[in-house]
Amino acid sequence: MGTLKAFVITVYLILIANSCQEKPALWDGPKLTQSRSQITVEQLLEGGTIPLTDMSFFTRPEWAQPALVKFSGAIKFEDTEMIFPVNRAYYPGENLFPGITLDFISHEEELIPVRKEIMINRLPSQSSWNVIAGTGKIWHEEGDGEWSRASFPLSLTDSYIGQVRNCVATFVFINDTISNVCVQCSQETADLNDNQVGDMRVVLPAGYQPRSYSDSVSVIERRTRIKSERLPVFPLSVIDRDNEIAGYFEKSLYTNAPTSLGAVLMDDKLYLQPPMTRHGLYPYPDEMRHAVYSVTKSMAGALALFYFAERYGDEIFDALITDYVPELSEHPAWQGVTFSNALNMVTGTEGGEDSAHLYEILVRALSAEEAIRNIAGLGNYPGGPGERFNYASTNLFVLSYALQNMVERKEGAGVSYWDLVRDNVLVPVGAGDFTLLRTVEPDGSDGIPLLAYGAWPAADEAAKIALLLSREGNYNGQQLLSRERCREALGRTGWSGYSTGNDWRGKNYRHSFWATDVRAGGCTVNVTYMLGYGGNYIWFFPSGMIAIRFMDEYDLNFKDLVKDIERIRASCN
Repeated sequence: MGTLKAFVITVYLILIANSCQEKPALWDGPKLTQSRSQITVEQLLEGGTIPLTDMSFFTRPEWAQPALVKFSGAIKFEDTEMIFPVNRAYYPGENLFPGITLDFISHEEELIPVRKEIMINRLPSQSSWNVIAGTGKIWHEEGDGEWSRASFPLSLTDSYIGQVRNCVATFVFINDTISNVCVQCSQETADLNDNQVGDMRVVLPAGYQPRSYSDSVSVIERRTRIKSERLPVFPLSVIDRDNEIAGYFEKSLYTNAPTSLGAVLMDDKLYLQPPMTRHGLYPYPDEMRHAVYSVTKSMAGALALFYFAERYGDEIFDALITDYVPELSEHPAWQGVTFSNALNMVTGTEGGEDSAHLYEILVRALSAEEAIRNIAGLGNYPGGPGERFNYASTNLFVLSYALQNMVERKEGAGVSYWDLVRDNVLVPVGAGDFTLLRTVEPDGSDGIPLLAYGAWPAADEAAKIALLLSREGNYNGQQLLSRERCREALGRTGWSGYSTGNDWRGKNYRHSFWATDVRAGGCTVNVTYMLGYGGNYIWFFPSGMIAIRFMDEYDLNFKDLVKDIERIRASCN
């Protein structure tokens, strides 16, 4: 009897231990533990310059109390010059915080933006920045008297190449009045040039209009659902006990820009290296947006084509570009080019990634029509369709243009192909807020996604899209993407893809995914990956593990990371 009792107790303790291990330990940002000495009520009301400070002063302290009043209303900003300490001339509007209106409601301790989509800056603003607002917090501090406090994350994005600067804003409020709003940006995924790195900050005069919102209930429900659907998050140290993976993520080679995101995805759990800024840990890690540049080609471009291959049939890969892009129908170089050729960078057309070429053809073009006219002026590249790899962002834009015209023919005029992708793929998997850079049409409306660059995923969105691809397009028993095309992209068929001709970025290219061989753990591991400018990666390992690193260091040597990942779970077996 004693033996049985001991056995039962042992089993019970094991179950408890396992249960504790499985409980998500979501890191929710830094907490202010000291008394408030920065960003005081007096500083916010005065509206002068506030020095750069530790990010913990933008957060809800451990000792905070509930806010004295709720918040519901619109905060209006005017164009305001920012302190932007870089040793170069500004391009027009780069030093201006945009004149824009943000709407928020509060629920419990959270400050929730009514609109989660990107806020496109429009005339008469002269700023070059757009804004993505995230969910923040409200609270009360005893030393603030009758004032309550709020803070929220916001990302400044540009309309050219898709860079992002991650900021935090804070203010105090009472009834129908708010203070000036203090904004500090200490982290970015921007241009490699170190002169692009700057700790931007500004104290913004703000107009406040209290109001109620008819859709406030749905906004709160949506926020609740998003939180409940997030992947469990654990500290990276749980699986990286020797800190070798963390050390790889924390490299600093060329800039002083901290790594935006370092994480490992294993068994549907996200093991996260907390995102660092130059002034401490970022307060809202779940809301941080990451500029991933050409990762967009696979995260959005391949995703879209894989979805329409499932919706319309795999034969869409063989559809001719010239059937859906009239501007290229008479161009000799585009004859016989398929959707697949465009995705795989084997169009046989001219294209290049040098900054001057890309800027003149694609970056400077505002509308879709202007960009496609520029592309129509390009010439040939040696070899015909499907014959020779030639990496060019213009190919993905042509694919985006063709997809839009195809979908309108099949679904009706005005139907957005990306809306179909969002509603039928991203929303079901819990990544509905995934945001892309689009063209700006002559009437000021949003156009088509560029697909070549300009994605701004949050960590959870990037992980869920990667998981969907790794699961070969299946989500909870529903096939959302073409299984065969997912398998081809990840190297799970006999097709190796197109040889890149010993391109320094990878050995093979298949459906916008790179692949190369790495010797690790006593065998050769074929690693498939998304790759974007600056050293932005999502790696897919044969073992089923996924690693993510978004950074601004242009570090493309990932052999050490592969070896560290393989020590956790080997692909050899």
